[in-house]
Amino acid sequence: MSVSLMQGDDFSTKIKPVLQQNCLACHNPANSRSRIDFLKAETASDLEKKRLLWRDVAIQLRNRTMPPGVAAAKLSEEDRLRVGTWIEDRLRETACSTGEFAGNVPPRRLNRREYHNTIRDLFGIDINVGDLFPADESGGAGFDTNGETLYIPPMMLERYMEAAQKILDRVVYTPYFSKLMPGHKLKINEEMSFETEVFVPGQYNLKVSIDRPKDRPVDVAVMVDGILGSQLHYPRDSDGGATTRIHIANLDRGTHRFTIVNQDHPVNFYSLTVEQKPEPPSAEKLALHHRLFGIEAGEAPIDPHGFARRLLAGFLAKAYRGPVEKSEVDRFYAIFNRAAERGGPYEESLKLALKGVLVSPRFLFRAEERANAKGMHPVSQYDMASRLSYFLWSTMPDEELLHLAAQNKLQDPAVLAEQVDRMIDHPRSRAFANAFVGQWLGTNEVGGRVVPLLTELQQYYTPEVAAQLREEPVMFFQHILNGGRSLLEILNGNYTFMTARLAKFYQVEDKVKTPLTDSFQRVEWPDERRAGVLGMASVLAMTSHYKMGSPVLRGAWVLDSLLGTPVPPPPPNIPTLEEAAKSEKGLSMRQILANHRANAACSSCHNLMDPIGYSLENFDWMGRWRDTETNGKALDVTGSLPSGEKFNGPVELRQVLVQRKEEFLRHVTNKMLGFALGRSLQDGDQCTVQRLVDHLEKQNYNARVLVREIVLSTPFRNYDDVLVPTVTAAPKREKPKLLGTK
Repeated sequence: MSVSLMQGDDFSTKIKPVLQQNCLACHNPANSRSRIDFLKAETASDLEKKRLLWRDVAIQLRNRTMPPGVAAAKLSEEDRLRVGTWIEDRLRETACSTGEFAGNVPPRRLNRREYHNTIRDLFGIDINVGDLFPADESGGAGFDTNGETLYIPPMMLERYMEAAQKILDRVVYTPYFSKLMPGHKLKINEEMSFETEVFVPGQYNLKVSIDRPKDRPVDVAVMVDGILGSQLHYPRDSDGGATTRIHIANLDRGTHRFTIVNQDHPVNFYSLTVEQKPEPPSAEKLALHHRLFGIEAGEAPIDPHGFARRLLAGFLAKAYRGPVEKSEVDRFYAIFNRAAERGGPYEESLKLALKGVLVSPRFLFRAEERANAKGMHPVSQYDMASRLSYFLWSTMPDEELLHLAAQNKLQDPAVLAEQVDRMIDHPRSRAFANAFVGQWLGTNEVGGRVVPLLTELQQYYTPEVAAQLREEPVMFFQHILNGGRSLLEILNGNYTFMTARLAKFYQVEDKVKTPLTDSFQRVEWPDERRAGVLGMASVLAMTSHYKMGSPVLRGAWVLDSLLGTPVPPPPPNIPTLEEAAKSEKGLSMRQILANHRANAACSSCHNLMDPIGYSLENFDWMGRWRDTETNGKALDVTGSLPSGEKFNGPVELRQVLVQRKEEFLRHVTNKMLGFALGRSLQDGDQCTVQRLVDHLEKQNYNARVLVREIVLSTPFRNYDDVLVPTVTAAPKREKPKLLGTK
């Protein structure tokens, strides 16, 4: 019997009766006031007519948001998970029945990582301005590339202005500022004020020049922006002529008001000179200025206005990641021209126009071209260049991508495949590995919000070790990707990348054969107990409580992060594991969890999570190996799943996970496709996911093949004219089926 027929029988005999029993009171199709009419379905094929509605039904069941109130207690956890899983399986298996689907990527701003890298490649500087911005939210597939969460709060506009000024001050050399303001004779207690604009923050000499006092000493007060700066004393001097005293002031960028106040004797006040204290520019700044302007720092162009227009045209094309219209150049040239008319330094006038570019929507956002016609359309050439570069490099397209876009070659499958290989082999692909792995596995916050640095652990857990623990899974994944190795090595690769510090942390200094230094080197584990990411301390420490490993967190992490089976939140009024451990002192973790599972509302999920976590109990709360409980008793690391698989310890658990490779590969594909597209995956995307998984199986699960096929896929190369609404309350991950169910 085919799978579809079996599922059809299941719907009428095992699925619909549960839904009718628990949902009919509110969603009776015979009631004209009932708007949610999913119970009209008679056969499994009826689900395909309202796929989004049934996707929402599965999500509401899994998240325990339906049925509500007292009715929720009547639906057993086993039935809740079984029905939700069946619906999701059915929708996944019939995903291709709706035809080709591309979806629509919303306009989105550059996230902090992309902004940093784009500024780096645009100006040639590595300047950390990302800290000015709030942390990026993640959504959809769980990544900070998701356009649905990359909105701009009002404070961001000010931060972008501040960042742009900081960047341009670092790059553009402005000649030393000096301005002389003439005075006149001042009576007793008379004052004279001047205003001038300062362009470079720093120390300035305020030189106050007066006629030498012949009969008695003279005191003159200097005020800056209404605040007394100093009293300048001029002793009696019968020689005649001008004499000068200096007040040193720290001035910020902007317009300042300087006031000279005569005090007790008339004086001939000649002039006030505001002069920047000389400080030779660094070699880096001279080089950056030349890179941007094409002329030496301080050098005046022969045709200043023509030079400014040409510079802005070239800069805009780079910053906007594609061709620009003349009207766009004119807009920013007008900013330069108005500033130049005010008489400021030439470089500062250009800097103001460049600042306008850096805070413009077309630079800060990736808003793709759209056709004025319904249907599916190919992504434009320059938008394709940006999709590729921000997917694999987290930065703007390089010259080769832009050149291919200009030649209309970036929809050619052969060209795209060639570019994917080139970009993976480039060192910039490290940005992809770091962003994808750190967010997928959750290890990017180790040493910070997660697993903070503690004094009591400093003999082996230092800031350097924390940074290297974050780096270990990234290098592991990049090795798999660059080498075109099997994605299954994420589960069972019996090697890692290690330094001397990590060897000490893992307590294997004398066991690894490779001589280690402070640099990462590929090493084989001395045995199989740490193979794959499950043996990495960053994962194990992240899924623990303080001084207490957590089988629940670890089991949930394996289900969620490796198999795409998110565990629903616990029912209300259930005590946490930490609270249970305090109240049940003397019991082993296995005994505490056995008591916890006695609650029927908890057992269905814990029967899935806990056995997985038990098998990882050889790793303590920091991910270091142990053979006994904290009380000295021998560890019991055996476990079994409801489907019958039994295992003893991490090695055998890993073997079970490899047997579930289809679920793992589908989940990795879901994650990477969501990361690449920058949007939540929708029901129509599951057809693409299944095709990618089928192709992977034919190519020995090659990691490079997955990246290449994502780039060649329909949703990456196309868009639909109408944004398909996403399901509300969507979980972070979609799943094929629950681990441990038949």
